[in-house]
Amino acid sequence: MKDITKLATVALVLGTSTLFASSSDYALTTKYKLFNDMKLAQKQQVLIVRMNQSLDSKVIDIKILKKSKEQFSKVLLGLTTGNRDYKLKGTSIPKIKSKLSEVQTLWNKELKVLSNVESNKVDKQKAIAGLNTLMIKMSEAVSMYNKSYKRYKQNSMLSSIVNRHLGTKPALALNNIR
Repeated sequence: MKDITKLATVALVLGTSTLFASSSDYALTTKYKLFNDMKLAQKQQVLIVRMNQSLDSKVIDIKILKKSKEQFSKVLLGLTTGNRDYKLKGTSIPKIKSKLSEVQTLWNKELKVLSNVESNKVDKQKAIAGLNTLMIKMSEAVSMYNKSYKRYKQNSMLSSIVNRHLGTKPALALNNIR
């Protein structure tokens, strides 16, 4: 069981390792519309790990499990359609939207399993296996957000360079153009 938790944690770290925007990217992070969505998609992975750890312990902490389930559901819905409370814009990028739809389908199945685990009707192993599958799909969604941000950053930097050479006003103030 501890191996599964370690595997989920490693997947979380590897899946999110490319998201760290440096302070020199400030202009980009304030302009990229999905930056907060991207950060909260990463936090979804943390919630999956938290639920996994809760199930992996000898005594299931129902309070943590319920709170994590509720937050995961709200943020997941916000990632696709937007949510003012979490300042989520929702995405219109087809690949990300499709992946989030897959995550939502898996999450709906997992919610039923987790509810049965809470009432001791289902073995914890089935719930843990479902969370691991969910983690893989969520990692793929985070990777797509990262790729989108990277493309945005490249386009912004290129636009800024071209604008500087043409003598027009730059679209973004970049600190790291060399």
